[in-house]
Amino acid sequence: MQIELNHEYFQGLVAFEECSDRVQNSLESLDGNEQLVRFFARYASWNGRFANGVSALTALIGDQRELFMEKGLPRAVADRSNFIASFFFDAARDEYDDHINPDRDSHRCMAQASLLGMAELLGTGPGVLNEEEPLSLQEVNAEVRQGYMGLPALAEGVVQQVFFGMGFHLGSELLADREFSIIDNFLRSRHPDLVQRLMRKKVQLAGSEHRCYAWVGVHSGHGGGVEADHFDLAVNGAREALRYIDTNHQVEALNGLKRGFQAFANHHRAFFEIVRLRMAL
Repeated sequence: MQIELNHEYFQGLVAFEECSDRVQNSLESLDGNEQLVRFFARYASWNGRFANGVSALTALIGDQRELFMEKGLPRAVADRSNFIASFFFDAARDEYDDHINPDRDSHRCMAQASLLGMAELLGTGPGVLNEEEPLSLQEVNAEVRQGYMGLPALAEGVVQQVFFGMGFHLGSELLADREFSIIDNFLRSRHPDLVQRLMRKKVQLAGSEHRCYAWVGVHSGHGGGVEADHFDLAVNGAREALRYIDTNHQVEALNGLKRGFQAFANHHRAFFEIVRLRMAL
């Protein structure tokens, strides 16, 4: 195949700027400190599902020994499924321990530290953080694992399922890189004092100290940019997957990859629409 998998290829599959506008418009619509904290609580809830999703995808890929084979080698030493899965595992490894904090620091704990710091510094108290999640948010959260496991394509066979999951992950990483950069810009321009105080503040979680702005900082393209790194790794993993899959399945595999990426863009739209509609509730 003469298709080069890169940023431009995947951005061309969706209305990429609309995705960015969706994030910006959601932030612009926030009215007051309580809504700001509520937005981040729901955003953190949604984001917290992706670690488990990419872990499930890693296992799904690794299990496909018969699908990814290196030609010219004996059967017992020819399967490349774990090699391909390793490119996706790197994202899961960072999600569960960022390695910036000398103590164990999952991205979920980093997000929770941000929420605690925001609620305290903005004076909203624990009320917003104790709210039950709307059913619509719970439903969207459940779709994350389904997407990573390629379940929407399950009935069409394992090739479609596995590559759909890869595409879903690629969508999450590419859009999140822009997403967190927009959030970082918004906070720094509209709430500069809050950002400075969060950057200095630490809270106790899971037996250790966690910095209150690290979550946004390491994900934003202005900071650590881990999402961009994870996207590049996943692209390399998809390239290797296409390299080792039987040539008879390559068109089918590429189709699954595209469908998964586009499915994440639709999922992204659903989340931000729900957040905007339910923000005051």
